[in-house]
Amino acid sequence: MPEHCADPSSGREGSRKVRFLALSLWRLEQIVRSGRDPFFSVNGDAGFPGSGSVPSGLPAGIPLEILEEKAVRVLDKAKRLGIMMIAIDEPAYPEILLRLPDPPLVLFLRGVLPERPGIAMVGTRRPTVEARRGFESLSAGLSRFGFPIVSGLAAGLDAAAHRGALLGKGTTIAVVGTGLDRVYPDVHRTLAEEILANGGGIVSEFPPGSPPDGWHFPFRNRIVVGLSAGVVAGPHRRASGTSVTVRRALGEGRDVVVYDRGGFGDTKEGPEALLEQGARRVSSAEDVILALGETGIGGKEVRQNG
Repeated sequence: MPEHCADPSSGREGSRKVRFLALSLWRLEQIVRSGRDPFFSVNGDAGFPGSGSVPSGLPAGIPLEILEEKAVRVLDKAKRLGIMMIAIDEPAYPEILLRLPDPPLVLFLRGVLPERPGIAMVGTRRPTVEARRGFESLSAGLSRFGFPIVSGLAAGLDAAAHRGALLGKGTTIAVVGTGLDRVYPDVHRTLAEEILANGGGIVSEFPPGSPPDGWHFPFRNRIVVGLSAGVVAGPHRRASGTSVTVRRALGEGRDVVVYDRGGFGDTKEGPEALLEQGARRVSSAEDVILALGETGIGGKEVRQNG
């Protein structure tokens, strides 16, 4: 995908970027106030269909003029920080995200997005050493087959997935729940820099300056799912961020497979529940490719690199 987008302050295209960002800022404000996504219920359906057009029938009373002034300031700040912004109607916006019923209206980006769908890898923030090493090895194997690895830059298995992709000389995408002017957790600053240095990307729906508020993370999980053709679930508890991602993936028709090479510790309840529901057990990159093959991951012949 193009690494650069048009100057947000120029012409008609710039005005549409400002409008979409203004609507995104309003959307996030409404979620904070009501706990509900206002665009998901417009006319009883998703407010932003796959066309990426501004929907008709928007709720009355949206202070667009004020929000657009704020949006211009946000875009100026992003530009100063070297952060790109892609609006939902731009060619650089990932087509696979448009399949979500509630896609992000804008994406803030450092680095580059892959041209093919990725494989999401998610799991507990407190893995055993065995689970962490195994997840990292699995990610490296998938990367050698050319699959981008998508995860959330969180502690534990998210970080293992990103590191494995780097070990496999592949690309990895971190979808974060903060503005891109900060790294959370802070100990992953070096990891974030390595992701960018090796041709990957860091993505957020949240504007620069956004803190790591708790509700950001389950909300961002839909983007992890949306950028992926399938999900590998590692050890996790049934009531966890990983379980939120898994439920969303299943709701979107993505296949979910369960990584199992032991080392679950006290986080086996999530994988056990998925296996009881019929999820396939995987322990290698080849297992994942066979399990997710019917979903057309990438739509290309699979060959191992190197």
